[in-house]
This record gives sequence, C-alpha cells and structure tokens, in this order.
Amino acid sequence: MGQQQLLLLVLTIVIVGLAVASGIEAFEENERKTRQDQTMVLLADIATKAIAWKKTPPALGGGDNGDPDDYRGITFADLGYEATEVQSGRDVALLTDYACVKLFFNNDGTGLQVNALNADCSGGTWWMQLYLRGSDYDDISFNYRANQSQSNGQ
Repeated sequence: MGQQQLLLLVLTIVIVGLAVASGIEAFEENERKTRQDQTMVLLADIATKAIAWKKTPPALGGGDNGDPDDYRGITFADLGYEATEVQSGRDVALLTDYACVKLFFNNDGTGLQVNALNADCSGGTWWMQLYLRGSDYDDISFNYRANQSQSNGQ
C-alpha cells in the first residue's frame, strides 16, 4: 500500500471515530432532555391533580378543609398513582422509568412540595422540584438544578 492510501485510511478512521463519538454524545444529550421533559410533565400532572383534590369536598374524596394551603394527608393514591414506597403509613415515593418523585407536605399546612431525584432514588438531592402554595395554578412554582446528575438508574 502506498503512503497516500495509508494516509487516506487513517484519515477515514479518524473521521468515522469522531462521527461515532459525536453521535453518542448527541444521543445522550437527547436522552437527558427527554427525562427532564418527562419529569416536568409528571410534576405538572401531580400539581394539577393536587389542586383538583384540594378543591373537591371531603365527602367526594377530596381534601377541601377550607385552607387552600393545607395539603396535609394527600397521598399518591389520592392523585391516581400507586406509590412505590410507603413509610409509616405515608406514601413517600413514586418510581418511574425516568425519575423518582417524593411527596412532602409541611406539618404546619403551608403547602405541598414534590422533589424529583434520579430514577433509582439513590440520589440524596433533588434535581427538579415543584412547590404548590395554595389551590390555584398561579400558586405552582418549579425549581431546576441543571448541574445535578439525572442518571436513569442503569
């Protein structure tokens, strides 16, 4: 093989290697954004269902106790989800393919907090968070930590 052919072969291998590496990187970025979007949709769905639960009278299975900020006692079952972890008789986690969602309500009745951790619930810190203070859609706020890992548990 001539020198020119060897040079073309090496150049081709380098170009193919760079294309494969950039393709893998693009796929991983797309997968991360998809998990982020799916989690945002899940948190928005939880907020919507929590507001509906809050506005429903207790006689009909809701949580309207006259205080729009008091979400004490709400469970994933009230929202139409099956909790994957229950501690002391209280739903604490909902595990999906893309996130682990934990539900918190303050004992003083000042709202609802939903934290999203990585998909296997191993991360101790949240990477997406929803606050619901009141029973209107204007009372919903989201926080996002872009630097947190959002591994899919694999």
